Amino acid sequence: MTDAALGAAVIITCGAAVCQSLTGFGFALVMLPLLSLVWDVKSAVVTTSVLSTISLLPLALQSRRHVRLKTTMAMLGGSLLGTPAGLWILDWIDPEALKVCVGLVVIAASVIAYQVREVKVRRGGKVPAVAAGVMSGVLGGSTSMGGPPAVFYVQGTEPSVDMFRGTLIVFFLLSGLYRVGGFAAVGRITSEVVTTSAITLPAMAIGLVGGMWLRPRVQGELFRLLVLLVLVFTSVAVIISAARDMI
Repeated sequence: MTDAALGAAVIITCGAAVCQSLTGFGFALVMLPLLSLVWDVKSAVVTTSVLSTISLLPLALQSRRHVRLKTTMAMLGGSLLGTPAGLWILDWIDPEALKVCVGLVVIAASVIAYQVREVKVRRGGKVPAVAAGVMSGVLGGSTSMGGPPAVFYVQGTEPSVDMFRGTLIVFFLLSGLYRVGGFAAVGRITSEVVTTSAITLPAMAIGLVGGMWLRPRVQGELFRLLVLLVLVFTSVAVIISAARDMI
């Protein structure tokens, strides 16, 4: 990674952490499409997974009393099955095709992130928790963004906001640890990934604290909408850039 790209990675990491802390939606959703514009997309996927998993540790400690353990374990079981397939896809897929996939996933996940507060929680979701975990594992292993299937399932079955948040956080942490272990097992945790993660880690901490400070001072919904619009435009730029390179 060049010095310019590393500097951009620090800024992107800080911004992604601010967005997560301030708005509540995914760190990876913000970080990956931006980082893939300045760095190899596969290395960006792994680094994003490492940092996003670390960012969940303090949140999991705060939410440990608000976890639907049965749901968490069922989705985690599915994730254990789906993640290896995602790792295989990451190894097999062409980098430019992966960029297109990342862009499409980010656009879809951005719409989900904006709409999820508007959908009423209901009991008895039709999609089994294990299936949601499998889909989350496949997406997480291949793009580091395994959130949408899990969010859809838990949002559809959990009436408590605290339980909704806590269950997802703990699931994402445990599945993230498993995914990072998988990356290490197949040799994806390179020295460059470790160095980049270490250098950007302080920026992530600053961003998380900064987002907490900004939360009562910023109109959250407006900021949330602006961030999502930026993500959509960025993702379109990623797709166009990748498509040009594939031609």
